[in-house]
Amino acid sequence: MERHGSASAAYEAFSYDARRLVGEKAYAELAKAKERGLDALSEALAGQGVAALTLKDAGYPARLRPVPDAPELLYVRGQLSERPAVAIVGSRHDTRYGRDMAFRLARDLAAAGVTVVSGLARGIDTAAHRGALAAKGRTVAVLGCGLDQVYPPDNRDLAQEIVRTGGALVSEFPLGASPLPYHFPRRNRIISGLADALLLIEAALRSGTQSTVNHALEQGRTVFALPGNVDAPGSELPIKLLKEGAELCACASDILCRLPGVAPSNNGEASPCSPAEAEQASGDPVVRALLREEKTFEELLAETGLAPGDLSARLSLLELDEVIEKRAGRAYALVQR
Repeated sequence: MERHGSASAAYEAFSYDARRLVGEKAYAELAKAKERGLDALSEALAGQGVAALTLKDAGYPARLRPVPDAPELLYVRGQLSERPAVAIVGSRHDTRYGRDMAFRLARDLAAAGVTVVSGLARGIDTAAHRGALAAKGRTVAVLGCGLDQVYPPDNRDLAQEIVRTGGALVSEFPLGASPLPYHFPRRNRIISGLADALLLIEAALRSGTQSTVNHALEQGRTVFALPGNVDAPGSELPIKLLKEGAELCACASDILCRLPGVAPSNNGEASPCSPAEAEQASGDPVVRALLREEKTFEELLAETGLAPGDLSARLSLLELDEVIEKRAGRAYALVQR
């Protein structure tokens, strides 16, 4: 681009001399692409339903364009939008608490019209995407590979649902690009760059998530962190950020009130259970006992006053109705919706 002035001029002038500029390996790849021709490349993109956007194209995300080292070329499958957006990131090694909160906060943000951006990774990313979809909202996944190489493979159905429901898959890597380890730190600047703010759910101090937080700060994004148990490994980075001045997020309204043009829905608060469950709570001692936190069988016996046999039967029925779920240590908790 610097030598020839434009991508089209560089393409037309491409020759063996280019190896001195880009190196032997890159030259070999570019030579293959030149030999295939633009028509073949365009057909490959069209066959995958992928659009290629340059920095100068009108459809290129406005938030991302001024970001330092913004991708010269962005591949998109689905629909991008300039509506308010929040990036939700965190550890692949999530806990049930982190997973539930990522789902609930993403759900409430999406219900208020906010686009949820994440990286389609296992753990917190997956929970955030699913939470947005549960609210019939929009979510965008930024991949560290080509859009025809969805990673992790077990999230392929999720990726398809994101596109089908009006969201988008985004990558700076061309079709066929594998999910190589060094791709993911690079894609993190796009995750934060597509959003107005970033929310960190769970991460250890040495987590790769730190790079996304750093990009967000460099890009001038507001960083939020969810507090957790102080002795949990996943609370290390959120606590560090909170000490350093990050905004505390306890519910979606903490973020919504900071986004221009967005009004919190139901105060942005996630109810501990679905409306049907909340209605049940007024007359069901078991559900009422579990509204605030999970409890063991023995704790439920003491709080509800039910006989052991009656409590066991009630717990079984509530499990079958998917109102509660069994957890480790013979504990029970409400299913988060």
